[in-house]
Amino acid sequence: MVALTAGDLPALGNIWRITAKKTDFYLDPLGLAAAAHLSVHGPNERFDGHRFHIKVDRQLAATTKERGRFVEHGVPRKGLAFDGQQVADRAFSVARIRWTWDLQRPRFRAAPVSGQAPELADHQSGARLSEVLPPNDAWDIDLVVSYDQPYWPNPYGSLRDNARLGPLSNDAGLWLTATSYHRSQQRYPTPEGLSPRLPRPDEEPNRIMCGGLVSDGVGDMYWFLEIITSRELIEASGAKQEDLLAG
Repeated sequence: MVALTAGDLPALGNIWRITAKKTDFYLDPLGLAAAAHLSVHGPNERFDGHRFHIKVDRQLAATTKERGRFVEHGVPRKGLAFDGQQVADRAFSVARIRWTWDLQRPRFRAAPVSGQAPELADHQSGARLSEVLPPNDAWDIDLVVSYDQPYWPNPYGSLRDNARLGPLSNDAGLWLTATSYHRSQQRYPTPEGLSPRLPRPDEEPNRIMCGGLVSDGVGDMYWFLEIITSRELIEASGAKQEDLLAG
């Protein structure tokens, strides 16, 4: 379980759950955006190798929309399969969750709150990302899937900075690691077209989660972006933002 706060108890943006189950891993947000999830399927009796998959529960998305929440997406009915970005032998970068510093800004304080940061059960572990970010920084959680043993992209730095979450293992011999990073959005910008603009002074702030498949020319990974935009922009946008998932 992973949640962003501003040093206090309320979670800002979605609370995320990462789960190992049989030969699979699952990454899903709780709350408003629960209709969307990313799955990692390892070798089993049906197929060899691995498969990465983003999917939207259409019934849950429709119910969420009926309750007055914004949900638009361009994910096919059967989901969207992708290859990941290979970062080492038999290791693949699968997804990034990014929370922008705007979620913690006093200017938008009420808009991003989704509830209390979760208490953990005995079988769970988690991280509360509570340090206040400098202006224009982001908090990223990078997820990597590997065969046979855990793979940490920055092994020395992640140990030194206590930035590791996991690892999790499954019955297929796969490992999932998550590494926490503070990054400057100027040096490591959000991919173009994924982030809606911030509210104007006369607009109502509203939190939103966006998602999109991003390619580095060799492979693809899926980005989830937790950010602040305006209620007016959401209501005017309809389906123009192709990969908006929930807000």
